[in-house]
Amino acid sequence: MNQSQPSARLTIQTLDDLVAMVPFLLGFHPHESLVVVVMDDTGIQLTGRIDLTDAAQPDRLADLVGRLAQRFGTAEQWFLAFSADTEIAWRVLHECADLVGALRLGRLLQVDDRSWRADHRHGESGWVGSNGVASQAAALGMSARASRTELTAQVAGPEDAEVAALLAEFDQAHAWAQSLADAERDRAAVRLTRTATQQRDLVRLAVLVSDPQAQVAVLRTLDRDNAAAAVACWTAVVAHSLTPYLVGPLGLLGVASWLTGDGATQNVCLERLDQLQPLAPLAALLDWINQKVLPPSAWSQHQSALVGALIDQSRLVGNSDPRLPGV
Repeated sequence: MNQSQPSARLTIQTLDDLVAMVPFLLGFHPHESLVVVVMDDTGIQLTGRIDLTDAAQPDRLADLVGRLAQRFGTAEQWFLAFSADTEIAWRVLHECADLVGALRLGRLLQVDDRSWRADHRHGESGWVGSNGVASQAAALGMSARASRTELTAQVAGPEDAEVAALLAEFDQAHAWAQSLADAERDRAAVRLTRTATQQRDLVRLAVLVSDPQAQVAVLRTLDRDNAAAAVACWTAVVAHSLTPYLVGPLGLLGVASWLTGDGATQNVCLERLDQLQPLAPLAALLDWINQKVLPPSAWSQHQSALVGALIDQSRLVGNSDPRLPGV
């Protein structure tokens, strides 16, 4: 789910505009996906996506629609099924309509590679192609990757060919981190989030935030003003992190991405965490944000409670006396 950002405000006037903007709202071109766009009188509040096969499961769809209705009670939900399979697309879209109800339903659209159709199989139609609003979005710096696969590649860690060279770097960084007192490690982690650009410092940062105490120290300094810089930092750290050290950088990248409104990156980080360490406290934090559909604007209000929950979760899973993992 991506929160809309006022700094990138554009006017969507037609269904052509909406279809063309969805990849920019998500950050990638959806395929075999159900996309929901939540709108109220002030504009688009949120854009969410799930796999169309998941949306075909009534419990999954009801959960999504219900959470959005609870969070945005007076807003409309518009649904777009991106698939050439008209049978499953319209079955899911009509289920969406039943769940939302006429009062809060926007429009239903089925979109394939060439065209879109609205409301029902024989409804209003148009062509998918170049669009002025989409061009404005690109000019504003909004990105639309070719697929979600490109996004997941950004959180996969280093290429296999890079691992051998990184091993020695991690050995040195591990020895350096162990030479520091706890408070020194926390201060170093916070400092490096602002200054790290070279491989040595990125590796050191990966090692430092394998310690939950350092994760907490970094989260305490994170806000919406520095979130974009944090995304750039943690993206670089993830690209240089060996697998035993990926959890901390992935979790912090997920939180920073959420604060910028980039729910797509937040969710691929969470999916990668679920593969690596599903009980990681940062994974629990990201999942809670998703379940509550918490907007980035609420960070300042909830930051202390979320950091406290992270500390409690770390103790719960046995990390009350954190140790740096070996390579």
